[in-house]
Amino acid sequence: MAPSFRGLVPMAETLDVDRIRRDFPHLDRCVYLNTAATGLAAPGTGEAAARMYAEMLAQGYDAQPLWMAERQRVAGQLARLLNVAPDWLDFASSSTDALTRAMQALPLTAGHRVVVPEDDFPSVKAALDGLAARGARVIRVPVPDEAARTEALIAALPGADLLAVSHVHWETGTRVDLPRLAAACRAEGTILAVDGVHAVGAVPVDASLADLYVTSFFKWTLAGFGLGLSTVSPGLRARLEPRQRGYANPAPSRHLAHSHANYPGIFALGAALDYLDALGHGRIEARVAQLQAELTARLSEARFSVATPRDAAAGIVALRLPDPEATALALDRQGIRTSPRGAMLRLSPHFYNSSDDLAACCAALVALAGQDS
Repeated sequence: MAPSFRGLVPMAETLDVDRIRRDFPHLDRCVYLNTAATGLAAPGTGEAAARMYAEMLAQGYDAQPLWMAERQRVAGQLARLLNVAPDWLDFASSSTDALTRAMQALPLTAGHRVVVPEDDFPSVKAALDGLAARGARVIRVPVPDEAARTEALIAALPGADLLAVSHVHWETGTRVDLPRLAAACRAEGTILAVDGVHAVGAVPVDASLADLYVTSFFKWTLAGFGLGLSTVSPGLRARLEPRQRGYANPAPSRHLAHSHANYPGIFALGAALDYLDALGHGRIEARVAQLQAELTARLSEARFSVATPRDAAAGIVALRLPDPEATALALDRQGIRTSPRGAMLRLSPHFYNSSDDLAACCAALVALAGQDS
């Protein structure tokens, strides 16, 4: 009898997946398991951005109250989603932009100690280069065991002035234990800076746990490119010395946004958040957890090596394979979209995926493994 993968986590039965899939026509053309690279744009995002341009055409600068009202509305949505106050928010062009601005503004120089996982996303590590140029010592912590990623970072904290880390690892899909990291950082007096681009929209996020939390919106929040965000705690904001200044943050302002925001991107994000709000973020997160657990179980049953720890996962399932690039290309030829990342093949189902999608991907992987044996 075929194994059953139901009941792995509470079922997200309140989402009508068949109806939802009609909102994303690309799903009729392929098995899309690549949201961690780019999410399918939510319905209404393009129209919302076009509405902003239409108002500029019709009214020019007279439409500014509309732009500002939408910015305020979307900021309120984000504050509720991330559990922070609206005045914590600064818009940017991407999570990398937001993180780089913040790292430039930190008053860390010679004698300060900065900790980052050795295998973190390149942009996270690169954002620390400016601190190193000012004399800070950047310590890259090896993580030999995915299940102990949080523990490895906590062990490196004594004496650290800053910990920079991805909430969900870009390659392995491991989610760090943010409450534990936050508590350990508070105990050590360490600034906690978190890149949440693979968490927001996939799992519950309490950005108030971090001193700095950055994200973009083209992955799990389905809003497209060109917009990022930082949330900055009041305690950290009081210490910032922004290096990038403009009309939006003249001295002595400690805000990081120095110019106008991407208003068309804000309109698109507002439409995406409206769509996700209507479905219910809790239902979406439960659906993602169910699909991630089901895909992990299917692959484990087929004897694949899953790198993502079951009890420290978000939306990504990472497979250790001899040649992820070749496997991804072979899957792509069969209409199955995935991403090779380092030594891993990264699979990332979202709420719009079905169990049939997962079964098709697993069957294709099994067949490819048989060809290689």
